[in-house]
Amino acid sequence: MGKSAYDKFLTRITCSTYYLCYKYYQKYKLNSDADNFLTDEFDNVVNQTTDEPLYTDEQENQAIQEQTPKNGGTRGISSDALKYKGYNVAGKIEMPTVRLQYPILGDKVNGSWQVTDANAIEVSVAIQYGVGLNNVGNTVIMGHNYRSGLFFGSNKKLQVGDTIYITDWETGTRRAYTIYNKYTTEESDTSFYQRNTNGKREVSLVTCQSNNSYRLVVLAREAE
Repeated sequence: MGKSAYDKFLTRITCSTYYLCYKYYQKYKLNSDADNFLTDEFDNVVNQTTDEPLYTDEQENQAIQEQTPKNGGTRGISSDALKYKGYNVAGKIEMPTVRLQYPILGDKVNGSWQVTDANAIEVSVAIQYGVGLNNVGNTVIMGHNYRSGLFFGSNKKLQVGDTIYITDWETGTRRAYTIYNKYTTEESDTSFYQRNTNGKREVSLVTCQSNNSYRLVVLAREAE
């Protein structure tokens, strides 16, 4: 005997509920993994461990002054690659507005930075293109856009004037970046990859939108 319409309805509701529960568990698990990794492994090495990783603006400004090497040199970080879930870690991004922080994955290839394994963006955000974190010029960081808000799923909540923070693994330097533009463009548009930053450090946060037909681009420049 076939299922009644009511039975089919209950099956659809059960499956939808299970799917939503799984997605939000996935967000919780991956965010928890990222937070634990950054606190226990990344921050311990760059001497930035704190009980409150996302500060007020006044505290952030003070932290940047204290944590940035005065001579531009390294902070004694091991030259060995730091790995997260099997992928090389280029640095860390903090987004206080949406209260998220993630390892930034990436590989240095022939002097430029990129992610060499497409599966890396299943576990965190990653460098897609650029000069490298906290270097003069532009670096593109990509991340999936999940409805749960995982990875760059909350980037739509970021606004011009918001501050994000980038710490690079090579030197342990932590810098503040101010968002100055946010827009949607077609999936094929890469015009923002290579641009004149007038001697400034910049990052471009990129995620998909509208079923991967468009890209949400957030541009941020090193704070004065």
